[in-house]
Amino acid sequence: MTDIFKAMNPTAPLATEEAALGAAKVSAVGMVVGAVNTAIGGWYSSTPAAQEAAARMVHDLTGQTADPAQIAQQSQFGIMIAGGFIVLQLILAFVQWRKPNIVLPILFLVLVIWALGGSLLALVVPAFGAAQPLWLTIAILVLMLIAAVTHIAGIRGASALDKIRTRAAETY
Repeated sequence: MTDIFKAMNPTAPLATEEAALGAAKVSAVGMVVGAVNTAIGGWYSSTPAAQEAAARMVHDLTGQTADPAQIAQQSQFGIMIAGGFIVLQLILAFVQWRKPNIVLPILFLVLVIWALGGSLLALVVPAFGAAQPLWLTIAILVLMLIAAVTHIAGIRGASALDKIRTRAAETY
C-alpha cells in the first residue's frame, strides 16, 4: 500500500526505472477512480430524487410540466451511457497498467480538469448544481482531485520512464 502512495506522490524523485514504472502505472488507479465516479453519478441519476430534480429543472427552465415517462426513459439511457463509459475506463486502466504510456494520463487529466470545473461551477452557480445534491458534488470533487494527482504522477512517471529507457538504449 505504501508503494502506491509513494508512486502517487507527484513530487517524488523518479531516478530508477522501477520508480518511474510505478508512477506511470498509478494513472491506471486514477482511471479506476474515474470509473467509480461515473458509477456513483450513474447510480444517482437513476434514483427517484434525481428524476424529481430533473422534472423540477425542466419546469423551472421551460415552465412546462415534464413527462415522467420521458424523464425515466432519459434516465435509463443515461445509465446505459454511464455503463459504457465505466467499461471503457476500466479497459483503458488495464491498458495503462499493462503498458504504461503518456497519452492516456494526459487525456484523462484533461477530462478530470473538465469534471472539476463543472463541479466547481455547480458550487458557485446554484442553477448548474440544482439537479444534484451537495454530497454528490463534494464526492465528485474529492474523487476527481485524487484522480488528478494520480494522472499527474502518471505523466511524470511515463516521461521519466521514456527518458530512462532512451538513456539506457543509447549507452548500450
